[in-house]
Amino acid sequence: MSAARARTPSTSAAENLTRPEGMAASRLFAGRAPAAWTLPEQIAAEVGEQILNEQIAPGERIREEKLARDFGVSRGPTRDALKMLEQAGLVAIASRKGTIATPLTDDDMREIFVLHAGLSEIVVRGFAGHATPDNLAHFRRHLEATERLADDDRQALVWTEANDRLILFLAHNCGNSRVARILTTLSLQSVRYLRRALAAGLNPASRRHAIVQFNRDLLAAYTTGADLEPFVRRLRETLADYIRKLPDEPLPPTPGPAG
Repeated sequence: MSAARARTPSTSAAENLTRPEGMAASRLFAGRAPAAWTLPEQIAAEVGEQILNEQIAPGERIREEKLARDFGVSRGPTRDALKMLEQAGLVAIASRKGTIATPLTDDDMREIFVLHAGLSEIVVRGFAGHATPDNLAHFRRHLEATERLADDDRQALVWTEANDRLILFLAHNCGNSRVARILTTLSLQSVRYLRRALAAGLNPASRRHAIVQFNRDLLAAYTTGADLEPFVRRLRETLADYIRKLPDEPLPPTPGPAG
């Protein structure tokens, strides 16, 4: 990607991005209170968060024995935690090479977003059959959260998380549990790419407002029972345009956690 195709904000601006907490746990253990997590799940939530924040860098070796020392446990719980993260696509485990945080690649990024786009069409159509007054009220609350955050560039990561939770709410109420599970995993895998995209200026306020407006219109369509096919086409065009604008080389890492 040429320098003309993307704007990279100053380091200080990227460092000022507020980072939402608990993103790993909200996907790994959706709907379960922390008090109910097993010891391996607690470790998986913490290590997963470190991977999403790039405190553990893509491709970095993760040693079971060090994790065991850090958490004051035997290697059994850490091994189980890493297996959970492997299933979620955040680590890769090889018998001889050990465990690493999964690398970030251009091909992987595009595959994730293309698959996410296709499944989103199923979600938009499927939610129509489950647009009860209660579900519409939940949709509205998720939408209001994204509306409040859309203007503030410092809250761009928090906005992304709020918008992602809106999408996942629709997915879990679209009548297709497999789609919901896959989208939840894809959401977890895409977080590191989305954070880098934000730091590279690929999700400006104008785009956030356009997504908010799309969701407003979609909520109105569900409420009135309007034809959804125009929204499916609109969603397809929006996501295709975003994918076209993705860089041709790996996005640079975001600065360390702040906020």
